[in-house]
Amino acid sequence: MNHAVRAAGLVLVAVLVMSAAALGQGTYPNKPITFVTHSSAGAGGDIFLRNLAKHLEGIVPVPIVVENRRGGASATAVTFVATSPTDGYVLYGSTPTMLQTPILTTTRHSFLDLAPVVNVFFDPMILYVKADSPWKTLPDIINTAKQRPGQIRFGAATPGSVEHMIAHQVQKVAKVTVQPVTFEGGGDLLLATLGGHVDLGVGEYAEVASQVAAGQVRIINSFTAERLRGTTIPTAREQGVEIVVEKFRGLLGPRGMDPQAVACWERAVRLALARPAYRQDYNSVFLLPGYMEHDQYNAYLHRMNQTLRRYLKEIGVIK
Repeated sequence: MNHAVRAAGLVLVAVLVMSAAALGQGTYPNKPITFVTHSSAGAGGDIFLRNLAKHLEGIVPVPIVVENRRGGASATAVTFVATSPTDGYVLYGSTPTMLQTPILTTTRHSFLDLAPVVNVFFDPMILYVKADSPWKTLPDIINTAKQRPGQIRFGAATPGSVEHMIAHQVQKVAKVTVQPVTFEGGGDLLLATLGGHVDLGVGEYAEVASQVAAGQVRIINSFTAERLRGTTIPTAREQGVEIVVEKFRGLLGPRGMDPQAVACWERAVRLALARPAYRQDYNSVFLLPGYMEHDQYNAYLHRMNQTLRRYLKEIGVIK
């Protein structure tokens, strides 16, 4: 092994060890942490938090548990976190759904009642079908939708989610009519797709990776600007449908969260992302590191909120 490479590796290990020890000093954290997701078990938000918790072991010196608080297209989970103590022991796994739901309906709390802590990833969205589906491309689906208006059951996660908005975008851009069918999360949607209750689904690669490997699911396209690294999966753009979506994944706490706890999580997530085992995990499902600390993440969420509001007006979902 090159001596410089080995020395760099030893320095990284030393930094990880010292930083992990530092996280255990003082009064925080000294009891289990709860990560809250609005997703169902097996959905992208659930998978993200459970994998993050696993790779934070040894960095965060207390157990991390994940709770699924479903209902209200993220409203139930957001309210739970917004009304939790501000001591940093309850954190929410964020997605664009938490921005969209208060725009689309009246909710008790919104992201304005939460404290952005750190963004972790951007999660590419994909369109998929059962492996025995006759559709091989996005134009195949669009042609069928033109022949059978309103009959294709387009499965998506919770109402107001990015997935649900993609169904609306496809209709507008391709000038077709489909039948959007929503679920409480990507895990439920996958089961419905495999069971033939919907004709296709849109979600994250991580939700369907094992079924793709088992030959039960075929990916039609991604909704990314470029192809997923190292794959032959075409983008919607390549197939003539100009739809590119950005889905973020991060952590938020209650508004007024202790700044020292925020700093602790910024440091902990940065260290976790540097771990080779975690890098291998997130690369395998094409998650793109999108690390942003509190101030940057706060500004980003406000920009995204305005962007989503403008977009929902453009497609006629809101006035």
